[in-house]
Amino acid sequence: MSKTTVVLDSTELPHVRNGDTKKRAYVIVLAGDRMGEMFPLNDGRTSIGRGLQADVRINDEGISRTHAVVELDDGVHYLLDAGSTNGTFANGQKVDRSPLKEGDKIQIGASSILKFTYHDDLDEDFQRSLYESALRDKLTGVFNRGYFTNRLESDVAFAIRHEKPLALVMIDIDHFKEINDTHGHLIGDAVLREVAKRVQATTRSEDIFARYGGEEFALICRDVDAIRACKAADRILELVRGKAVHVDVGELSVTISLGVADLGMLAQPTSEALVEAADAALYAAKRGGRNRVEIFVPEG
Repeated sequence: MSKTTVVLDSTELPHVRNGDTKKRAYVIVLAGDRMGEMFPLNDGRTSIGRGLQADVRINDEGISRTHAVVELDDGVHYLLDAGSTNGTFANGQKVDRSPLKEGDKIQIGASSILKFTYHDDLDEDFQRSLYESALRDKLTGVFNRGYFTNRLESDVAFAIRHEKPLALVMIDIDHFKEINDTHGHLIGDAVLREVAKRVQATTRSEDIFARYGGEEFALICRDVDAIRACKAADRILELVRGKAVHVDVGELSVTISLGVADLGMLAQPTSEALVEAADAALYAAKRGGRNRVEIFVPEG
């Protein structure tokens, strides 16, 4: 059985004072859907599930609409199963109601990991930025590959469950090795940052844009099929090639190649298959002369 892992570290009571600093209990998503987000826990009961009414809502395959509850009772946090389909586990043991102590692990679903902790008003913003930075590519500031992979798995599961479209655009900077070889890696880094900036400026807030590796980027387009994603890819193409990139050596003309695919095109709709399909379309764009968009063409 696949499980989601929720890590809870409980050493103090929520809303108690440590010296002059007021502490509050939070759950921080370390992996899985909504990774990096912090959820304050209620003084009474906090529900965890994939339903719209859940206090901590996670789109994860195997999680019930209301899967589990963290309940504060007389200063102790308890983990309760909420009649879930796949069960709730504490440190590998299936539980109905179990007290939680520092470091206990709650397992409920496929891939999400949450951490229970306490923060005061002074360090909450710092902790948010700390977890956010762990999800970001240090050079470009966009999401990193680990976050992309995690979110794509969750988004694919959600799209299949709710029969929603989901598209993926893979993006590669044309002739990037030549830029590095001719002008050096500092100029190459500047090009990567500028391309990432331009692409991010034209993406929707609900989409996920990440550096996939090297000079390659990926864009998850939620609730969108390949035709609509292709229109977004065309906009990105024009935005990048429409204006030279200003670097220390002058101005460089930069172009990109893009490949587009959606779940509906796949015989086996998995996150791995979607990446492979979008990558195949990307390489078709490269073979076709670069500086273009191609849509995945299924065999047969």
